[in-house]
Amino acid sequence: MAAIKKRGDKRYTRTITIGRQSDGKPIRKFVYGKTIKEVEMKAAQAKIELQNGTLSVNDKAKFIDIAHEWVDLMHPDVQPHTRKWYHSMIDRHLAPLHQIELKKLKPRDLQMILKDVYDKGFSDKMLQDIKIIAAAILNYAIENDLLFRNVFSHVSVPKRGKAKRQPITEEQRELILHTWTGHRMGVPVLVMLFCGLRKGEMVALTWNDVDLEQQTISVTKSAVFNGNRSEIKCPKTEAGNRIVPLPDLLVPILRDAKKKGSLYVCPSADGQRMTETAWNTSWNSYLHYLNIQAGGRDASRSRPKLVVVDRFTAHQLRHTYATMLYDAGVDVKSAQDMLGHADASVTMGIYTHLSAQKKAKAVAALNQHITENVTPIVMNAQ
Repeated sequence: MAAIKKRGDKRYTRTITIGRQSDGKPIRKFVYGKTIKEVEMKAAQAKIELQNGTLSVNDKAKFIDIAHEWVDLMHPDVQPHTRKWYHSMIDRHLAPLHQIELKKLKPRDLQMILKDVYDKGFSDKMLQDIKIIAAAILNYAIENDLLFRNVFSHVSVPKRGKAKRQPITEEQRELILHTWTGHRMGVPVLVMLFCGLRKGEMVALTWNDVDLEQQTISVTKSAVFNGNRSEIKCPKTEAGNRIVPLPDLLVPILRDAKKKGSLYVCPSADGQRMTETAWNTSWNSYLHYLNIQAGGRDASRSRPKLVVVDRFTAHQLRHTYATMLYDAGVDVKSAQDMLGHADASVTMGIYTHLSAQKKAKAVAALNQHITENVTPIVMNAQ
């Protein structure tokens, strides 16, 4: 380190070399103090930060100072909607990082964001995108000598295990049926529940696909989420193209819903095709609505949030539809066609699983009957 010098303003300063540029020129940082001892202490602290990789050329640079700059300078040729998506991700999901100085960022800052997003039910891809963007922004800071270590590079992204194949409960179904009018996702949820549509098929469904006179839904396409956009594609298999019967109870409900004017049966708040963010926001809002309707409550300063309804997924609605087909005695081949399974073994697997569950319940019911009615007689006889 260079010698300590006294400045004209009576402060002391020392120059520290903290790295080298690509052409070999030194990168220097100045530390200041009112006394020589203060300068020496700051220089020693700077040396420790340099060793730990947390020393910044600009001590006051904050995350937000470079986040949007990273989008505009590093991605000048992307489509406008992609650039808008980047800015939206920074402003929405990475907002808790905005006012934190770069050198003070810790892995836990991003980890807490990811946990919050995970708890809200966002997809694995959304979680991964948030981590990638945050780490890329810090890499940009490193390339511009604002930071010397990327504390986000090894942050773990929480992943959801494969969802259990189970229908919603009877209580959840009754709650859906009695509260559907109070939320804009009420109608789409009824369609997924009583017609077995997948999430992507529901997002892509237009009123042109719904024949209220013949009481059918034509499933010919599916929405695939790409970043924060949804692209319409053909079903993965030929079996995905199918005609699904529309139960009588849905006809008047859909006839009224059609009058709202959107092209889509499950539109975003502004009547357009849903993006992944729009879907997640709507789904979380709907589950929150159900919880409140069932007697739950929001958190407040004096009491915690009360959750009385377990979360469920769109896929569980589809599995509930498969369960209803089984309970109604629909044969495997017809159920395969209505569910859009390419392989009959998939449908058979569901039916076999449901049959085993039904048998287990029957055995349990028999055991309970014997315990309550037969065992006391045998015991008394002894």
